[in-house]
Amino acid sequence: MKRNTIFFSIIFIIIIFIAFFLLKILFLYPSEIKAGKELNKAQQFLYQGFIEKALNRKNNKRNYLGFLGVASKFYFTKAGNISKFYAGICYYKLGDYKESIKMMKSFSAKDKIISSIKYGIIGDAFTQIKNEKEALKNYIIAANIRENEITTPLYYYKAALLNFYIGKYKDSKHFLEKIEKKYPFFLYKKNVEKYLMFIDNKL
Repeated sequence: MKRNTIFFSIIFIIIIFIAFFLLKILFLYPSEIKAGKELNKAQQFLYQGFIEKALNRKNNKRNYLGFLGVASKFYFTKAGNISKFYAGICYYKLGDYKESIKMMKSFSAKDKIISSIKYGIIGDAFTQIKNEKEALKNYIIAANIRENEITTPLYYYKAALLNFYIGKYKDSKHFLEKIEKKYPFFLYKKNVEKYLMFIDNKL
């Protein structure tokens, strides 16, 4: 009885493996190729500055899909996923910050640097719609996903500036001091020093 159970379990696992393999070869792989081509078209429009065309809000299916079309039609592919990230960038550039936040949140980032940029853009969008609380939360997430010399001080800096402009000088100083102590080669180091001097005189 036990032998039969083990035998049928092995057969079931083999059938599942074969089914997954066939699904990948016959369906997923061709879809990845098609999605990749459409993604490339949309990227070219974006690099040329044609943001509306790259996004394709009008859903011009005859000629190309655009980032929104790829994200919708090929949502199960890698190209479909990364299209959400690009769509979020396009919406941000067009001033549609709520849609930018929505697309960025739906994007799944495996790479930690890309994930940091994702949350940074969400923070920027919340800043634009005057939601300082959510903006700060996302800047801090962006800074701490993976500590590095580029994104970490950048998003600490944005958090510091936002706190500064809403009058929370102690919080601003906290982030500025983090940059000063740990990231001496930060691009805006001189600005950090100026803000710290101003805050010290203010407090």
